[in-house]
Amino acid sequence: MGKKILIAKKDVVSFNYLLYINSFKKNKIYHLHNIYGLGDSVFNLIFFNIISNFIVKCNIKIYYYAKSEYLLQLKEFIYSPNIFLCSLDYKPYFSIELWFNNDYFELKHSDQQFPHDYNNYCIKFFNSVLNKLHFNISINNIIYFDNDLITRYDNIPDKYKNFDILILNSQPFSGQYTYNKGEWDNYIISLHSQNFKILTTTKVDNLLCSSDDNLSIKDIASLSTKAKVVIAINSGVFPGLLNVLTLQNVKHFYIFDNRCYYSYPNFENKNNINDISVDELNNFVN
Repeated sequence: MGKKILIAKKDVVSFNYLLYINSFKKNKIYHLHNIYGLGDSVFNLIFFNIISNFIVKCNIKIYYYAKSEYLLQLKEFIYSPNIFLCSLDYKPYFSIELWFNNDYFELKHSDQQFPHDYNNYCIKFFNSVLNKLHFNISINNIIYFDNDLITRYDNIPDKYKNFDILILNSQPFSGQYTYNKGEWDNYIISLHSQNFKILTTTKVDNLLCSSDDNLSIKDIASLSTKAKVVIAINSGVFPGLLNVLTLQNVKHFYIFDNRCYYSYPNFENKNNINDISVDELNNFVN
């Protein structure tokens, strides 16, 4: 009898992906999806935005599948007529998962040494995606530009525009930060009592919060272009802030993430919310 040849599941998946991609290339129609958090899909759509000119030029069409409950927010990040947003309920079996921990792209986030530079990791990851999909292009940043952020701001209720500090205090669900809500709530209340003008993304007492009127991630991104300081847990809302206007205008970013840091200018990683002093905030706000 001949020797039994064992093929690793990973290799089988890679081979199947290769067959699918060859079919995609022939028809210039790609099917990609993500079954995880809202932030994952926002990152993916920002990536599509960055390469949108290439997609249109090459007449490539991308069908992207995400959870149905995310579609309303995600459609605000569609910038190209060649990107089609669909529910995961209609995902074909041959769709490829666009996810930081997909083995096929050979740069799993979970395999990185922590802490690591997240924006540089994202650039490397999405360049690996471009290589695997045989897109003859590369990127050198994961920052997007969107004129809609300017016009959208004018249509947001005025009560949300009177703030200096934007606090992204939404619950993280991917283990990126150990969040003590009570501690954060007390800190936010303390800042408010010292007359700092604050906007949060999760309700704290009677303070102004984006959830009061169900503002979207894109709305929050628009408001962030006017913030003086951002205090943010790296959660689903955060990717929307990675736009040119916000990065240019915000004086200082405090980011809470146990696994990653960002090497953008004016970014500072923190572990404990109480480590941000009133004096340093006054330096940026006043």
